[in-house]
Amino acid sequence: MTSLDLPTVSIVIPTYRRPERLARCLDALLELDYPRDRLEVVVMEDGGPTDQLAELRARDFGDLVVRILGQPHSGPAGARNRGAREATGELLAFTDDDCCPRADWVSKLVAAHGGASRVAVGGHSENALVGNAYSEASQALVTYITQYGDRIDEQFFASNNFLVSRSVFMDLGGFDESFPLAGGEDRELCDRMNDLDYELRYEPSAVIDHYHALTRQSFWDQHFRYGRGAYQYHVTRSVREGNSLSKEYGGMVRMMARFYAGMVRSPFVNGDRRPLRTAWLLLWSQVPNTLGFFAERRSAGDRD
Repeated sequence: MTSLDLPTVSIVIPTYRRPERLARCLDALLELDYPRDRLEVVVMEDGGPTDQLAELRARDFGDLVVRILGQPHSGPAGARNRGAREATGELLAFTDDDCCPRADWVSKLVAAHGGASRVAVGGHSENALVGNAYSEASQALVTYITQYGDRIDEQFFASNNFLVSRSVFMDLGGFDESFPLAGGEDRELCDRMNDLDYELRYEPSAVIDHYHALTRQSFWDQHFRYGRGAYQYHVTRSVREGNSLSKEYGGMVRMMARFYAGMVRSPFVNGDRRPLRTAWLLLWSQVPNTLGFFAERRSAGDRD
C-alpha cells in the first residue's frame, strides 16, 4: 500500500492560552508515523490570534503541515467546529493541547475506521502525570465512563481522542455550541450518534498521554463544570427526544445506583496504582458535580 491509498487526515486541536502545553503536543505530533503527504494539523486558538502563540506560528515544523488559526472566544466546542470547517482532510482526528498522541495514534485510528461511512473511532487515554492523585482520578473516571457506555451500548468517547469522517461530522452539525465550557459537549455528540445508529468503535491501541495537571481546587472546579455540562446535556437530550425533563430525570435516577457502584469498584478492577485513594476521590468528585448540576439548573430557570 502506498501513501496515496491512505485517507487524508486533519488533526484538530482547540487551545486557549496554554502555549507550553500546545508546544509539547505539537512536538509529539512530529513523531507520528502517518505519511506526511496525507496529514495536516489545524490548531484553533480560541480568542486568538494572540501574541502567546507568536513563537509557535513562526516555528518550522518541517514536512508536517501545521496551521495555527484564530477565532473569537467561543469555547472548545466552537473551536473544534471551526477547526473542522477549516480542515481539508477526509478524516478528522480530535485531540487537546494537553495531550501527546503516541507515534502510531493516527495509524491505529484510521485502521480501525476502515473507510466505513457511518463510523467513529475512539482511542484510549493514559494519565501522564503519575503521582498526581487528582489527575489519576480524573483519568480513571473517563476510562470508567467509556467502559460503562460500551457495556450498556451507549458508547462514549472523550473529545481528546477520536476520529470521524469530515462529511459525517458536518452532516451531524459538529459539537453543540450551546455548551460554552469543556464538559458535556462530547457526551452529547456521542449520544446523538448513538441515537442515529452510527457505530462507535473503541480502539484501545490508539493511545494518547494526557498531561492534565490538577490540584485539589482545579479538580473541584473541573467537576463543578462537568455538573453544569451534565445539566445542559439532559436538557438538550430531552428536547431532541421530545421528552419532558421529569421523564429525563427519571431515567437518570434509575441508572445512578448501577453507575456509581461500578464507578467505585472500577479502580480496583482496572489495576489502579492506589485504588482506595482513587475510589475516594471519584466519590468526592460527585459533590462538586452535583452542585454544578443544580447551579446550572437554577441559572437556566432564572433565564426562563
